[in-house]
This record gives sequence, structure tokens and C-alpha cells, in this order.
Amino acid sequence: MARTPRGQQTREEILAAALREFAARGYQSVTVEEIAAAAGVTKGAVYHWFSDKDDLGRELQHQLYERMSAVAAAAFVPGGDLVDDMSRAFQTWLAAVGDLGEARFFLRDAWVIPALDEGGRTDHEAAVDLVRSVLEQAVDRGELAPLDPDATARILTGAWAEATLFVLRTGRRAEAVAVIERLVGALRPTPTTARTVTPQEAPA
Repeated sequence: MARTPRGQQTREEILAAALREFAARGYQSVTVEEIAAAAGVTKGAVYHWFSDKDDLGRELQHQLYERMSAVAAAAFVPGGDLVDDMSRAFQTWLAAVGDLGEARFFLRDAWVIPALDEGGRTDHEAAVDLVRSVLEQAVDRGELAPLDPDATARILTGAWAEATLFVLRTGRRAEAVAVIERLVGALRPTPTTARTVTPQEAPA
């Protein structure tokens, strides 16, 4: 097994300590000095890896996004039904949320912290781009109703985010799953599905 370089190990220890402090005391209450002390390193070591506390927070948030995205992506079956895949991915995502421990802080609270919200929006746009690409291909294959992929991607990712917050705040997972399944299920094509309306054809 390859060993983690000492410098990289220090960086990960700083991130882990910061996450513990943020989750226990709230993001705004924690200082770089306190993070350094919790990690057992000097303040200079923290600044070697991160420009400030917000930079550190954004890195934690991005790591969480990548981790959760990988969990959701693993639920997709190559060549499978996209609607079933999306429903399964959401349920897998929520199951993973329950195992996040201290990292739940970022999913629940980061959006109200301006410095972290900026980084979160970047990751959100990446998610929208990915969903849009998947939807475009599915529409072209006739697997989904011919709705505008950009609008559909943004609405779905927004609903996904809000459903996640709902579960984090209430613990009511079944209700959130039922709503998401109804939303994605409505994307299936039907004999009466209208063709896509282009921006040029839309009423003024």
C-alpha cells in the first residue's frame, strides 16, 4: 500500500480538524488558530496549504461534493432505464447522507455562508452540466419526453438539493423520495407528449 506523503498527510489532518471544529461550534466561531491547534500544527502550516479559513472551507465542501457525486453516479446502470437510475441514485445519495457524520454540516448550512455558497454554486453548475448532458442524450434516444434539457437539468438539480435539505432538517426520507420519484417519473415519454418548444417558437 502506498504511503501518503507527509505534506499531504498534514493537509488532510488540517481538513479533518477543521471539519470537526466547524461541526461542533459553527463555521463563524472557529478561527485559523483554533484549527491549527486542533490539528496539532502551527498556524503557518495551515496557511501553507490554504490562503484563509474560507479557502479551507471551500476545499472541504468540494471534497464532499465529489464524494457524494461518486456515490450517486455508482447507482447508474450502464444501458439501464434513466428514470429508474435517477430514482435509485437519489435514494443512494440519501443513504450516504445518513453516514456523513460531521460533514452533514456542509449540506445543511453551507448555503447560508457567503464564502462557501460561492464554491457550492461552482459545484452546482458542474452538476447541472452533467445532468444536462445525460438528459440531452436520453431525449435524442427517445427515452425521455422532449423537454428542454437545460430547463429540466436546472429544475431537477434544484429539486434534488431542496429534497436533501428537507431530509437533513426533518429526517423524513420517505416523503422526499416519493416526491423525487414522481418528478423524474413524469419525464417518461407518453403518446401525447408534445414536441419540444424552441425559444423561437415560445410565445412572447
